[in-house]
Amino acid sequence: MQPPHSMGMSLANITSASVEQDDIALVTASKAGNQDAFALLVERHQRRVFNLVYRMLQQYEETNEVTQETFFAAWQGLSSFRGDAQFSTWLYRIAYNCALKQLDLRKRDNALQAAIQAKTIENDERVGTELEVRDRQALVREHISTLPAKYRIVLVLRHLQEMTYEEMAEILTMPIGTIKTHLFRARNLLKERLEAFDQEWKSRG
Repeated sequence: MQPPHSMGMSLANITSASVEQDDIALVTASKAGNQDAFALLVERHQRRVFNLVYRMLQQYEETNEVTQETFFAAWQGLSSFRGDAQFSTWLYRIAYNCALKQLDLRKRDNALQAAIQAKTIENDERVGTELEVRDRQALVREHISTLPAKYRIVLVLRHLQEMTYEEMAEILTMPIGTIKTHLFRARNLLKERLEAFDQEWKSRG
C-alpha cells in the first residue's frame, strides 16, 4: 500500500513519543486540522483496514485504492465522528462500505473471494482425510467463495479479524442476533457443501 504521503500528509515531524498517543487524542488533533496526527492514525490502522478490504475484494490493486479511499473518506468525515464507538470500529465501517461499493461496481457477486483457514472455522469437520492439508484448505477457500456475500463477511470479521459481536454490529449496522444467525447459517452451508464434496469424492474412489 502506498504511504500516507499520497494524501498530502507528512510523517517527517512525528516523533517516537507521538506513537504512544491514543486514538482519541489523535482524532482530536486531526479534527483541528493536524494532518500529521491523522497520518499517525493511518499508520496505526492501515494494515488491518487493508486486510479487511482485501478479504472482501481479493484483488491487490483494488484493495490499495479502496484502502486509500477509506482514509480519505475518514479524513473528510472526521467531524461526524462523535466518539460513541471506538475510532477503529468507525473506520472499519467506512472500509466495509467502501468495499461494498467496489463490489457493486463489479456487478457480480462472485467477485468476493474470502480466504479463511479451515482451522479457524468453528465446528468444521474434517473432510477427505486422504487429502493433503494444503489441498483441503484450498477446497475450503473455494467453497467459502461461493457463499452469499452476507455470510462471507461475517466469517471474515469474526474469524479473521477476530472482532466481537458488538464490533460487528457497529460495522454491519445490524442486530447481534442477526449476525449470530448469519454465522450459524454460513457454517452450516459450508459444512453441507464440504460433506457433499467428500461423499462425491469417496464415491469416485
